[in-house]
Amino acid sequence: MHWEDLERGYYGYTFVRDPDITIPGWLLLRGSTTLQERIFSRLVSGLYSNRIMFAHNQDAWEISPVEATTAGILAACTVNRWAYEVLSSIPFRRDPNSTFSDPELYPWLQDLATLIAREATQAFQADFYPGHPDVNPLQPEHVIVVMEALQREMDREGRSRRKAPAVFMDLPWERQMALAERRRYWYGQFGITPEVWETGQFSLWHVSKESTPSILQ
Repeated sequence: MHWEDLERGYYGYTFVRDPDITIPGWLLLRGSTTLQERIFSRLVSGLYSNRIMFAHNQDAWEISPVEATTAGILAACTVNRWAYEVLSSIPFRRDPNSTFSDPELYPWLQDLATLIAREATQAFQADFYPGHPDVNPLQPEHVIVVMEALQREMDREGRSRRKAPAVFMDLPWERQMALAERRRYWYGQFGITPEVWETGQFSLWHVSKESTPSILQ
């Protein structure tokens, strides 16, 4: 599999609903303007009258939105103590299907997977691909671990599509470093920092409130 094939899969069908998103979540996603709102939308598993449910928790919480918008419903969850707490502790990785696979991101982090896929594409294709200024330089050992993990995913996808995969270790070292730095930056935008990695949990309230990157719109 090549990254350009992956990009076509992600971006070629703008209006096709992701099967992992409920219909209420889909409607909320269409009204989302920030990464935080998009994650919230993907987490919503049910919205009935004034009660809301989330994909990672089976309880229902009573909320009173001031307006029927994604931002309004999210704001209502911030003032419900129980909903706020549930959204403060969200699992971000699940065990792989086999001992030969890496842990997988949950469906509500599809945007993160999309952004990392885009970064990997650009590492191979962009004329200029610098590191991220907001990320401290990474240790060479960590960069190698990241490249190996990306390669395992690429190889697995390549076998399923019977295509020779791209090879990350063939990238110039500067691009490998830049890709690892950009990957860490995007994880951080979703509240997944090195400090919380071992916990396996992230908080919606730590996800970026900046405008949604154009590539996701």
